[in-house]
Amino acid sequence: MARPGPAQLARRLGHSANADWTEVPNRPYEGASPDLPGLPGRQKYHPLVVTWWDMVRQMPHCVSWSPTDWQFAVETALLKNYFWMDASGGEVKTTAATEIRRREDMLGTTEEARRKLRIRYVEVPDDEVLDDDDPGQAGQPEVVSQRVAGGARPVTSLASRRARALRDQQGRSDTA
Repeated sequence: MARPGPAQLARRLGHSANADWTEVPNRPYEGASPDLPGLPGRQKYHPLVVTWWDMVRQMPHCVSWSPTDWQFAVETALLKNYFWMDASGGEVKTTAATEIRRREDMLGTTEEARRKLRIRYVEVPDDEVLDDDDPGQAGQPEVVSQRVAGGARPVTSLASRRARALRDQQGRSDTA
C-alpha cells in the first residue's frame, strides 16, 4: 500500500508542502554589489533598468548570493536594457520578455517568485541582528563602487555603517 503524501520525486526535489523555507531578515541588503557594466560608446542605461537594478541590489535575500548570482543579475539587467531600448524604437520581442521574466523569477524579484523559491522575509528586532548572523557575507564581492550622484566611490562596509548608526542613536538618547 502506498504512503499518503507527495510523490517521492516531488519530495526529493523540495516541491512538497513541508519543504524547508529560507527565512531572511526583512532588511535592505547593504553589502557590496557590482555596478552595471559600461555600455558601448556613450550609451546610457534605460531609466527603468537603472531603477530596477537599484531595487534588486537591495533585496534582503541578496545576503546569500554568491558572485555567480550577482553575475546572473547583471546579465539580466543587460537583457532588460536591450529589451527596453528595442521597445523604445517600436520593436517588442516577446521571446526577450519571456526570458527576462524567467530570469527575474530565478532571482526572486517579486513576492510570487520568492514564494516559488521558498524565501520568506521575516521581521527581526534590531537587537537580534548581528554581523555574525550574515552567512552570505563571505561570498560577496569585496570592494565595488556604488552608483551615486557625482560619480562612483568605494562602498562603506556594513559593520562601519552599523557602528555609525549606533553612535548616532546613542547621541540622540543622551541629548533627550
